[in-house]
Amino acid sequence: MRKLTLLTGVGIGYVLGAKAGRERYEQLADQASKVWADPRVQSKVEEVKEQAPQVAAKVGDSAKSAAGNARSKVSGHESTDGDYENATGSIDAEGQVTVDETGFGPGGERLP
Repeated sequence: MRKLTLLTGVGIGYVLGAKAGRERYEQLADQASKVWADPRVQSKVEEVKEQAPQVAAKVGDSAKSAAGNARSKVSGHESTDGDYENATGSIDAEGQVTVDETGFGPGGERLP
């Protein structure tokens, strides 16, 4: 008898909750439709549509540049527009190369 009462209560709660949930969903959907149809919102949408190609081109150029930099670093063929320095030496803006000859590069003191 208790199980039947519990199941009946759960069923009634589910039906009422689903109905209330559906009504709230419809209210929210109506509000969203009204906001979307608002002329101010639509004017902003049009502005974004107009700017999208320029933004996409900028993002694409940045991505290509980043990919080129990553490729050169991974391949060991970095280029520089000015001074560059790492643990084994440096290059100045005039192309003068200085090599660290105190060891065999980083960790040289640990090599035989």
